[in-house]
Amino acid sequence: MKIRVLDVPDSGLAALVRLSNGDMRKALNILQVFKLLIPILYLFKKRKSEKQQSTHMASQKITEEAVYLCTGNPLPKDIEQISYWLLNESFAESFKLSETKTRKGLALIDIVREVTMFVFKIKMPSDVRVQLINDLADIEYRLSFGCNDKLQLGSLIAIFTKARSALVAVVK
Repeated sequence: MKIRVLDVPDSGLAALVRLSNGDMRKALNILQVFKLLIPILYLFKKRKSEKQQSTHMASQKITEEAVYLCTGNPLPKDIEQISYWLLNESFAESFKLSETKTRKGLALIDIVREVTMFVFKIKMPSDVRVQLINDLADIEYRLSFGCNDKLQLGSLIAIFTKARSALVAVVK
């Protein structure tokens, strides 16, 4: 039997546990996929001289970022940036989310799920949070039935614009 030693920092382990939802089979699948992708990404890195998001996995170290990229899930820093745009930018400016989604190869349903979890972490009045979570659940439901992504992206931006207006009204 061959014993393999993995270089997994605490942040990488936390990401692995979070994305596998505590299911050891899923965690092992993620690790297997990671192991399979390392040689492919190393070749990809050699061919492309410019820095791209997937080249971070070309090392043997299982970092938080590598786990997220390997599974295709949005990075926590991307979700924070998206949430910032949704909460602070105008409706038109928030559509740069579409560009980021395309550039990083993210699915809108994954963004909605992660933004929903982010909403639970930020401080806001409970009535605004409840309405926002309910609206996010509606978007996730519609996406699961194959509704148009652009239409649902507009809906996502609209619910955050509405929530922002409610937050401003509470402050006044």
